[in-house]
Order: sequence, then C-alpha cells, then structure tokens
Amino acid sequence: MYVGELLKNLDRIPSGVPGLDDLIGGGLLPGRVYLVSGPPGSGKTTLGMQFLAEGAKNDEQGLFIALFETPDIIVRDMLRYNLGILEYVNSKKIIFYDLGEILLGANRELSWDELFKLLLEIIKREGAQRVVIDSFSLFESFVTNPEGKKRELGRFVRKLRTMDITTLLLSEMLSSDQYTDEYYLADGVIVLHHFMRNYQMVRAIQILKMRGVPHDSNLKRMRFTNEGITVYKEAPL
Repeated sequence: MYVGELLKNLDRIPSGVPGLDDLIGGGLLPGRVYLVSGPPGSGKTTLGMQFLAEGAKNDEQGLFIALFETPDIIVRDMLRYNLGILEYVNSKKIIFYDLGEILLGANRELSWDELFKLLLEIIKREGAQRVVIDSFSLFESFVTNPEGKKRELGRFVRKLRTMDITTLLLSEMLSSDQYTDEYYLADGVIVLHHFMRNYQMVRAIQILKMRGVPHDSNLKRMRFTNEGITVYKEAPL
C-alpha cells in the first residue's frame, strides 16, 4: 500500500447525524462498511437517510436499496425532517432502488453469491458513493444456502472497500447477546436502543465497534428532532 493510500485512510466523512461524529473521532472512515442495528422503531432508517442527505449536500451520489418499505413510503416518512430529501430525490442525488419488489417477484430463491452480485451490479450502475441497504437482515428470507453467508458476505465487504464506497447495512437486532455474521465482518457497528423508564421512552445509541477509530462505547442519549436523530454527550439515564 502506498503512503498516499495510507493517508487517505485517515480521512473522515461526516455521518450527517449531529453529535455522532464526536463519538467516533470526527466521522466515518470512507470506503468502509458499517452495520446499524436496533429494534423496530429505533431510528435505523432515519439515520440512514441522514447519512445519504449529508452526502448529497456534499455532491456525493447516494443510493438507498429498500427490501421492505417501498421508496415512496420512505420518502413520505422522511419529509417530517428538515433534510431536503425531496430536493435530493428530484435532482437524483439520492436514488431509491426497490429490490424487495424484484426479489418478491422472482420465481426462485437466490444463492448468497447471486444476491451479492446483484447488489454490486446495482451499486455500480448507479455510480453510488454512499449506500444504505434496508433491511439487510431480510436477505435471509430470499436465499437457498444460509450456510454460505459468511464467506460471500466477506467477499462483498472486501469488494465494496476496493470500490471506495461507504455503506450502511441496516439490520434488525435479534437480541443483545446474539450476533450475526455482519457484526463480525463490518468495519463498525452502531447500535440503537429504546426502552421504558418511569413510563417514558428513553432512546440511546452505542458505538459497539469501530475499527481504526478511537470511539466512545458508552450509551449516549439520542432524540428525534426536526433535523432527524441528534446524539448527546450525556448518558441516557
């Protein structure tokens, strides 16, 4: 690896989430793959859209690959925030791809190899620099060889790195002590939490893992605001 490439690895890109970059030494490492995990309603899709909107603001091409919600519903839901989503969609700085419709309409299940090749074809075709896949955990329902996941996912992650594409994999949290392959293979893991305390909903974020980056792994308070998710320095409780 040349010195220039090593120095490039020290660059950071903003996540688009106020307060988050302070927990990870100034931002995300470009060209890496990150897992964003959490229970339903914890803010995974919102965080993903903030990430893409930040890229669009800086003239980076964004791609949202949807498996569950249709693109029109996602866009409508995101209009509650002051992110400029509609402007970015109309100008095609953020492109939505409804992969769920394609997979549900297929006459056969795919192998992990075929599935990841399809994802790479879509990403290359759209010229994306920032990619969000929502929800990565749903892929299990569309493959015939679950035992081959780890190997093919490893190849997929390595290929995305060589393409210099920064990717967020959004995934449902199964349990606090059950980790799937993507937890181990991703360069970073961001976990979103919500729980009840004194009859009130408390939201929190945790940097479970972040390779090559000094990071704060303690739970931090998180709130939904007009700008999307905002992260605060204090503990949630």
